[in-house]
Amino acid sequence: MKNANVFIDVDLTLVDANGKLLDGAKEALIALQGAGCHLFLWSTVGADYCRKVAESHDLAKSFEGFSAKPDVVIDDMPSTCVSPFVYSRQRGWKNIVTYTDKIFRGQKLAARTGPADAVHPKRGD
Repeated sequence: MKNANVFIDVDLTLVDANGKLLDGAKEALIALQGAGCHLFLWSTVGADYCRKVAESHDLAKSFEGFSAKPDVVIDDMPSTCVSPFVYSRQRGWKNIVTYTDKIFRGQKLAARTGPADAVHPKRGD
C-alpha cells in the first residue's frame, strides 16, 4: 500500500453525528500511515471544518491535507476516479487496513492478468 493516497470523509465516517471519534478510527489511521499511505481528510463542509475536527481529536498531524469533497472531478483517466477502491465505513474501521491492502494487491494483479482476476469489493472477494 506504500504511497497510496487515502481520502477520508469526516461526518459519519471519522466521527459520529455528535462529533465523537468512531471506534477504531484512530488505530486504523495509525495503521494506514504505518503501511505507507498518505492520508487526506475531506468534507462537503470544507477544508477548515476538516482541520478543526482533526485538531479536536488530536489527529491533525495524521493528515497531509484537508479539502472540500469534490462535486465534480475532471481527469484524463476518469475511470481511476470512480473505481472499485471505495471502502464503506459501515464495514468497520478495523477491517480497512486489510481491505485496502487486498485491493492494492488486486490492482497489481489486474494490471498483469486482466480485470477478471482483480479484487472487487462489490462481490466481496
